[in-house]
Amino acid sequence: MKWLIIFLRIALAGMFLYAGLIKAGASEEFALALVPFTIIPPEWAGTFAVILAWTEILAGLLLLIPRVYPLGATMIFVLSGIFIAALTWALSQGIIVDCACFGRDEAPSAMKMIWAILRDVLIAAAAFAVGVWALAQRARRQ
Repeated sequence: MKWLIIFLRIALAGMFLYAGLIKAGASEEFALALVPFTIIPPEWAGTFAVILAWTEILAGLLLLIPRVYPLGATMIFVLSGIFIAALTWALSQGIIVDCACFGRDEAPSAMKMIWAILRDVLIAAAAFAVGVWALAQRARRQ
């Protein structure tokens, strides 16, 4: 089980570092991708895009550091929940967008959004498993 958790930590960290770096390097384009969600005012999209990119980078880095990886797992779990909520809300409102999760500029479709939601559910589950493992290990040591 320990090796599975290490694998999940590395995989999640790599995914969030990659996604965050892509977004940080193209924050203007990412900000434009956020505007159709209409969750945040358009004038805040640029600031939100930068904050989100660096939060993903921080979460990925924390997941790689042994003493603080539970914090990274928690951040990824929360971020995934936000992504799931935003995509689900947009889809329910008939807003079809490319999530721009990994910097790809693809033609948006409802099916791609559903796949992105399912991917985010799996990411949240993996982050949850890492967090629960950390709690179990801490309890065992006490």
